[in-house]
Amino acid sequence: MEFSSLKAKFEKRLEEAKKKGLVDEPILPLLELVNSYSEFFSTSSCAGRIILIAVHPSWKKNLSKIFFKSHYQVNAEEVWTALLDGVQRFNYPIYFKQEPFILHISASNIQNALKMLSIAQISGIKHSGIVNISKNRVTLELQSIERVDAIVANEGKILIDIKYLLELVKDANLKLTITREKMQRLFDNLKKL
Repeated sequence: MEFSSLKAKFEKRLEEAKKKGLVDEPILPLLELVNSYSEFFSTSSCAGRIILIAVHPSWKKNLSKIFFKSHYQVNAEEVWTALLDGVQRFNYPIYFKQEPFILHISASNIQNALKMLSIAQISGIKHSGIVNISKNRVTLELQSIERVDAIVANEGKILIDIKYLLELVKDANLKLTITREKMQRLFDNLKKL
């Protein structure tokens, strides 16, 4: 399939996902900007999030369960309430995580891919690179580095106290803010393209 046909296919998929409310609001302007250029299109994304996840002992993603998720800042009370509920429902390890934004972009050729990587670098998005090269496109992964990852419960027992959770939430909210600032810098620098 030619690049232009792939671009049309992924843009249609994005429109369908938007109608179903499956696209993270904070990253939508960036996706629309990327897709406005003929030499690029977005394939998947996350605006960054804060989650509680019960991790299956096999570490298989499809067997683990995210039971609290926010793409915005959170407060310790709502996380604590969700954690209390989670230890009743899950007997395996529960992690509190803040994850950075991630964006997968296809470029029409290696030159355009390198141009996008350069823009990501000057935007402060250092964890970026080419993940696949095929006949019709070059796929990039742009990801910020801010992250929090802590085990908070196991075998139905909470392992932390509220004071520690307050610190985790404070750190997660700060890092989510930083990842959004980098996302905005990427948007601003892409507009100059």
